[in-house]
Amino acid sequence: MESTHYKILVVDDEEQMRKLIATLLSQKGHQCLTANNGREALGKIMEAKFDALITDIVMPEMDGITLAKELSKDYQNLPVMIMTGHADGNSTETAFTSGAREFLKKPFSISEFLIRLDKMMRDHRGEEELLALSLTDELTGLYNRRRFLVLTDQYLKLSVRTKKKLLLLFIDMDNLKWINDHHGHNQGDQALIDLANILKKSFRESDIVARIGGDEFVVLLESTDENSEIVLTRLDENIKHYNAKKSRHYDLSISVGTTQFDPGHPVSIDELLSKADALMYAQKRGKRGSFKETIGDRGNPWRKERGAYL
Repeated sequence: MESTHYKILVVDDEEQMRKLIATLLSQKGHQCLTANNGREALGKIMEAKFDALITDIVMPEMDGITLAKELSKDYQNLPVMIMTGHADGNSTETAFTSGAREFLKKPFSISEFLIRLDKMMRDHRGEEELLALSLTDELTGLYNRRRFLVLTDQYLKLSVRTKKKLLLLFIDMDNLKWINDHHGHNQGDQALIDLANILKKSFRESDIVARIGGDEFVVLLESTDENSEIVLTRLDENIKHYNAKKSRHYDLSISVGTTQFDPGHPVSIDELLSKADALMYAQKRGKRGSFKETIGDRGNPWRKERGAYL
């Protein structure tokens, strides 16, 4: 197998089989967790991120076919290998129809298992790379609008299932037109790239960070009573740090609108975006009233005289 290492969940009600597969995977450098049945596996998947899942079919509480079908609802990108010692003429078709990428009959040889797993993961990586090209903003490397909508749809469904609230930030870079007009579009592009890097630094890998328009960015993350203020403070501090150390003729400044998704009272993605967008523009209008519109410090006509750049 290739040197790439994965975090894999193995699901089987037979302890001996779980240990065998876990040992094989560990010997190849993979991190392996196990579950006794499909229901336990779903719980672990909701708590942690996995690169692949290997499951038996016949298990108590929830079988492997039902597990694969459940995963296809909210975890379509998780590659699944189904294996069974009770195969019949319809087992292969049923496994692939349920969403599995590989099907393996027990007993199997170690070499066959490793080859099948390697092929499944290589195929998956290839698909992910092609998908990333179509779903990534070329300038900043963030997700684009299409990818944001696809991921957000999954996150909202998961939020309703887990009863966890989400927080949406709608972020607009201030004065991009002014930067383009006075310093050229190359500088404008660089400002967008710099802001994207600040957003990457400010939020977790599990958060959805995307550029959905020319100067518009969005972030979707799990919400708690405290984290709204925390994440905005961290973002503000990172922008201040950037402005303090960069010797450019302008300061980065953003306007932000925030809104919460309540799984008890779900709304559509469009409604969330519209509300956060309106709040962002309200902040931008209020901010301009407190800005000095003259060519001032560092050449930015909207440079804030004091306080944060949010």
